[in-house]
Amino acid sequence: MPPKRLLLIDGYSLLFRSFYATRYMSTSDGRPTNALYGFTSMVFSLIGQFQPDCIVVALDAHAKTFRHEEFEAYKGTRKETPPELVEQLLGSRELIEALGIPMIEMPGFEADDVVGTLSKQAEENGYHTVIITGDLDALQLVDHCVTVVTPKQGVSEVSTYDPDAVKARYGFDPEYIPDYKALVGDTSDNIPGVPGIGDKSASKLIQEYGTVENIMAKIGEVEEKFRKKLEPALEQIPKSKWLATIVRQVPLEFNFNPFRIDETHLERAEKLLVQLEFKSHAKRFPVLFARYQEGGAGGIGNAPTEIVAEAIEPDLKGEIRSVAEWQKISFGRKYGIFFAASTAQSSMFDTDETSGRAYLAIGKEVWQAPAALGKEIFLDNPASAIGHDVKSLYKKAELNLTAPGMDTMIAAYVLQSGRSNYTVGDIIQGYLDTAHPGTAEQIAVGLSMVYPVMTDRVKAEDQTRILNDIELPLIPILAEMEGHGIRLSTEFLVDMSHSLEEQIGLSKAKIFELAGQEFLIASPKQLGEVLFEKMEIPGGKKTKTGWATGAEILQEIEHPIAAEVQHFRELSKLKSTYSDSLPRMVAEDGRIHTSFNQTVAATGRLSSNEPNLQNIPIRTELGRQIRKAFIAGEGYSLASLDYSQIELRLLAHLCEDENLVKAFNDRVDVHTVTAALMFNLEQSEVSKEQRRLAKMLNYAVLYGVTDFGLAQQLGAGFDTKAAKALIEQYFERFPTVKKFTESVVETARSKSFTTTLMGRRRYFPDIHNSNRAVRQYAERQAMNAPIQGAASDLVKMAMIDVRKKLGSAQTRMLLQVHDELVFELKDGEDSLLSPVKHLMEEAMPISVPIEVDAKVGENWSEMKPISLA
Repeated sequence: MPPKRLLLIDGYSLLFRSFYATRYMSTSDGRPTNALYGFTSMVFSLIGQFQPDCIVVALDAHAKTFRHEEFEAYKGTRKETPPELVEQLLGSRELIEALGIPMIEMPGFEADDVVGTLSKQAEENGYHTVIITGDLDALQLVDHCVTVVTPKQGVSEVSTYDPDAVKARYGFDPEYIPDYKALVGDTSDNIPGVPGIGDKSASKLIQEYGTVENIMAKIGEVEEKFRKKLEPALEQIPKSKWLATIVRQVPLEFNFNPFRIDETHLERAEKLLVQLEFKSHAKRFPVLFARYQEGGAGGIGNAPTEIVAEAIEPDLKGEIRSVAEWQKISFGRKYGIFFAASTAQSSMFDTDETSGRAYLAIGKEVWQAPAALGKEIFLDNPASAIGHDVKSLYKKAELNLTAPGMDTMIAAYVLQSGRSNYTVGDIIQGYLDTAHPGTAEQIAVGLSMVYPVMTDRVKAEDQTRILNDIELPLIPILAEMEGHGIRLSTEFLVDMSHSLEEQIGLSKAKIFELAGQEFLIASPKQLGEVLFEKMEIPGGKKTKTGWATGAEILQEIEHPIAAEVQHFRELSKLKSTYSDSLPRMVAEDGRIHTSFNQTVAATGRLSSNEPNLQNIPIRTELGRQIRKAFIAGEGYSLASLDYSQIELRLLAHLCEDENLVKAFNDRVDVHTVTAALMFNLEQSEVSKEQRRLAKMLNYAVLYGVTDFGLAQQLGAGFDTKAAKALIEQYFERFPTVKKFTESVVETARSKSFTTTLMGRRRYFPDIHNSNRAVRQYAERQAMNAPIQGAASDLVKMAMIDVRKKLGSAQTRMLLQVHDELVFELKDGEDSLLSPVKHLMEEAMPISVPIEVDAKVGENWSEMKPISLA
């Protein structure tokens, strides 16, 4: 019989983590709730996952502890708790009490000590303890009877630590965590460490000597480079270990009876959850806590369907295919390929890629089959597929450009583009309002159940066109582009790296000469001290951690050292981020294969990673050199087709400003037109500086830039007051633009979302935030959303049309970066560029002409403009 399970929650630790990891939320009457929401979500999820017999929340008492008495500076570096969190910490007690969960606190001790003591007593009472905390100090408690679970990303993903997991992370057993803390210190608790001893050094010392007491006893044997650092701290080390050690003998009593909740608590909890406006939690609570009701039994944490495994022989290919014919097919990258039945029966086909096996489930029974068969069936008919993150499946076999019938990850993004994650478990849990699925089998069944729910939601929110006509057809195209990759000249980058190294050395020498001393330029602390203390350069700004040395500060400093430091930083970033890193990403085919992401940017834009091609520098001549490394393959050249001023053209269409519309229709420079109207000049009289100001204003309005932000962009001679005057003058000259931006914000306030020309929604939950800065940031985002979202829709629609046009030609689409599509143009297929350009310009008809600039060359930097009909 398995041991009973105790779920032991470090209350305030989890609340703090939830506050900073969960976007700001408040009730309709302005009460902050994000910490309480994140806390409740995680507690409910973990109760569903672990199905504990007993539940306890440990809290910190509102008093100093025995550690403060011995070490007054203990936790002295902690920042003041934000008022919005203080209010929720107080409210958390009411919430926990309403849920009927016991709370324990002990004056003079920390919640860690209560957790440590209860976990020890739990073992004596026949329990295995699962500790939920955001504090890694608790890892010292891990043993064969104690597991620690910590939030990994936000509050939805967790890391689980048993003794092996702790050793894998640190290199030593859990019992040495206090020794580790004594060596490296803990800034959050203000526990002093040994200066110069970091994570790796501490791990090495502990692996060699064990406890810090043993290290101190054998200090003469310790390697000299460590001994020099340890000896001055020998008196402090034992005190630091004492501070970091969790007490497990707190004088407290707990009966460890199984957790039960009565009808009164059920009613109170549901009422409070409704008052907090946690509607999904209020619905889920009675089901989740059913098994704990006094006199009742329930189904907490039960899988949506009971699954009993029964193996079949792996060669029954025909039988599996006959089943697939009447089923919807579904795929999820984390767990493999699933078949979800279109009938009342639930079926799935789950590929375990590590073992090369697949699982076919019909009803409650599961059969095994070869993994390759699942991929083969998927590619036979992707249009019948229901899936989660299916793009990787397209890349693993001969490409089929047919769009999947459904991808729940993409559907969730279309419905909520501002989510922090789109994991399959969270999607199932959220849309089905059920416990978080804990196994592949539960996820497979959950996918078949969530499909109709999400389809109905997409339809109800008028997002069917965005999902079915734009996002889903784009999936196989992106998979194809990732598979092609782009050729990279590693030789060019190696040479560039050597050149950058030389330039960095020269820049460093120049900085030292100007400063009159050598120092660590990359250290903001040392740089600030040199600039504003030793050299006494005016314009410095002090922060809590030292002098500010960001680009915005250096740009204001007239001394030549500031410009040289910025040059040094540019050289260093180019070398480390690009010339050194990109060659390591080249595959065996000599090409670099980025990953395109559909669910990262809330605007609807695509993003990329490994490498992030959106960040390849283009603003400086030196930065543009990086693009020379991206080259055409043998028998090909590179072609770039780039939308010209697309967001301004969309603004002109949406606001119907006659001057902007006329400028684009007459094909004259829109920034010159803007400058002429701004400064009451003829277009021929506009100076370069006036055009520069007009261009910045045009884009400042697009992105809702603040007075301060515009002043920073305009540079020397412009303060916030002058920038504000320019913005006001712009809106006087272009009243229809002002009316449009105000109407967009008003729509966001009334509906909480904006829409693009194609109907894509973007939600703004902070548009009514009581915090003025947060609210205004949401308003600026809302102002730009219809424009940037429309640009996103246009590019994606063009990509779909263009790929159809390319057909079986050897010319291929490689990259999508900002408003640009990059192609590898096969020699002899130049005639394709003209229809491709036409398709890009006609993908979304608007009231002003859309223009695409075309260039061709051997690399991405050195490209010559070409004229296309």
